[in-house]
Amino acid sequence: MNENNLIYSVKTVDQINEYDIKQNYLIKNENDFWSSLSSLKSNNEQRQLNISFSPNNSFFLQKTSHQYFNIHRLPGQSILKIVGKDVLNKFVPCIKRAHGSGSIFPLTSADQYLFSTDYHHEVLEQQNLSIGCLDHGQIFVDPLLLDKNQIRYHKIIQHSNEFVVLSSGTLAQYFTEDSSWSESINFALPSWIQNGHAYNSRSLCQCQISDESYLSRSIDLNLFPRVLVQKYINSSENSINSATSILLI
Repeated sequence: MNENNLIYSVKTVDQINEYDIKQNYLIKNENDFWSSLSSLKSNNEQRQLNISFSPNNSFFLQKTSHQYFNIHRLPGQSILKIVGKDVLNKFVPCIKRAHGSGSIFPLTSADQYLFSTDYHHEVLEQQNLSIGCLDHGQIFVDPLLLDKNQIRYHKIIQHSNEFVVLSSGTLAQYFTEDSSWSESINFALPSWIQNGHAYNSRSLCQCQISDESYLSRSIDLNLFPRVLVQKYINSSENSINSATSILLI
C-alpha cells in the first residue's frame, strides 16, 4: 500500500520482499493508526493489509430455531427471495480475518450496491468509515481528504457482538486495533429497487479495472416484477405487525 495525497493505493504483488514491506504497527488508538500511515510517504515504505477472506463460511450455526437470529437466512428473508434459489444460493456469509494490529480493509461497496450487514465477533474494536468510481477495493482514504473537500461521512466504532448495517450503495473502509474475526452478508430491501440503486451497475464503470467475478454475481432485475415486490412489502408489513422477539446466539 502506497500513499499519495491522503489516498493510499492498494495493489496485488506476485512476491513480497519482507525487507521492503513495513510491518504493522502496534495501534492503540485512531491517532496511532493514521500517524503510522502518514509515515509511509516520508520513508518511501509500503505495508501489507494483513487481512484474509473465507467466503461461504460462517460462525453462526446454520440449523437453528427460527426463534434465533441466523445470518444465513438474511438474504432469503429480504426481497432477494423473489429471484429463486438458484440466484439466492449465491448470497452466502463471508468471514473476514484481521491478522493483527492496524489491519486494513480498503474502500468498497457491496455487489450491485446491495445492502450489507457486518457482524464483529471479536472483543476488540474496529473503526468503520462509511461514505454515502471508488468501490474497487483498491484505495484507502484519509478522512482529512474528505474533510478538506466537505465530503460527508460517518465514523463508527464497532464493538464485539455488534452489527453494522450498510445501506444500499454505501462505500465503507475500516481498520482494526488488533487481530479480529468478523463476517458479512449482502441482502436487499425494496428501497434497493425503488430508489434506483439496483440500476447503478459497476459494469458501467470507466476505470477499466477487470472484475469478472462481479459480473457473474450480478442480478437480472427482470426477476423483480412490480407485483412481486409489492407482495413482498405487504407480507413484510404483516410479519412486523405479528412479530415476536428474535434472539441472537
